[in-house]
Amino acid sequence: MKFSEAIAILEMDLESHDTDQGLASAYRRAMKKYHPDVTKLEPAFALEMSKLVNEAYAFLHQNMGKWSLKDKGSTNLADIMADVYSKICHLPSITIERLGVWLWVTIETPIEFKSNPGDSLETIMKKRAGLKAFRKNLGSQLSTHSFQYAPKKMKWSWHNVGDGPKWRKRKAWDWDRIRTSFDHEELVTSPHRAVG
Repeated sequence: MKFSEAIAILEMDLESHDTDQGLASAYRRAMKKYHPDVTKLEPAFALEMSKLVNEAYAFLHQNMGKWSLKDKGSTNLADIMADVYSKICHLPSITIERLGVWLWVTIETPIEFKSNPGDSLETIMKKRAGLKAFRKNLGSQLSTHSFQYAPKKMKWSWHNVGDGPKWRKRKAWDWDRIRTSFDHEELVTSPHRAVG
């Protein structure tokens, strides 16, 4: 996590002169906004947002003196992430994970496209063509929300890039390293069905 991301998540007030006091008040405000007991966000995602707020607070608190409010980004990262999640959580047959300030989406194979032992070659080919079209459709929907496909990981990723480079390539980081480096949890999505 970068200082600008953590400050943006906590929506820290630029008017605050006491950084320590400002951090504590920003944390309390953010928890009131995202805590599952008080927010209007879906409960499972609200829990993830609360964890993100906790991560941002812990990161800034541990690095006290190494950052200032001048590092603040121009947008509220937590709200942007919540908005992106709300736009994709209804998509069928996906798994969404939050890892740090990234969202990762895996497109699962719906049951109607899975091969059965008694399927003829023609049926298998129809199911494969249907699955390909299904994945292409979901991929285009994810692309409209600024997700990018990572072919080696076979997943779609989203990260608010702000004013920095559009996409960062982490070719050296495989999926296991990413998952062990960041807090992660699978988020609630719609039932795993291709046809609703």
